[in-house]
Amino acid sequence: MKKLNELSTLCGINACAIIYSPYDSNPEVWPSNSGVQRIISEFRTLPEMDQNKKMVDQETFLKQRIAKASDNLKKQRKDILEMEMTEVMFQCLIGTIGMLASESESES
Repeated sequence: MKKLNELSTLCGINACAIIYSPYDSNPEVWPSNSGVQRIISEFRTLPEMDQNKKMVDQETFLKQRIAKASDNLKKQRKDILEMEMTEVMFQCLIGTIGMLASESESES
């Protein structure tokens, strides 16, 4: 409840919670019964499109997270490849790669 209160305050949003427990016959509500009813009523007055705009089920949420992680992985691989190519070009410029190649040829 404390975290929900902080989230609501910090983000400036309306929030409510109804928490059922197997150990208590009455659910715990936040901020109050009337507050929950007010927020749910406000939500229900929204057009259906707005109500569903940011709702996702667990499967959709996980698919979105996987897609985001895959995109990040692709970007990191691209960045690493660029860094490796830059390093190789730098080694060519200072002559280290040419020296290594000629040393290995002379050892043969």
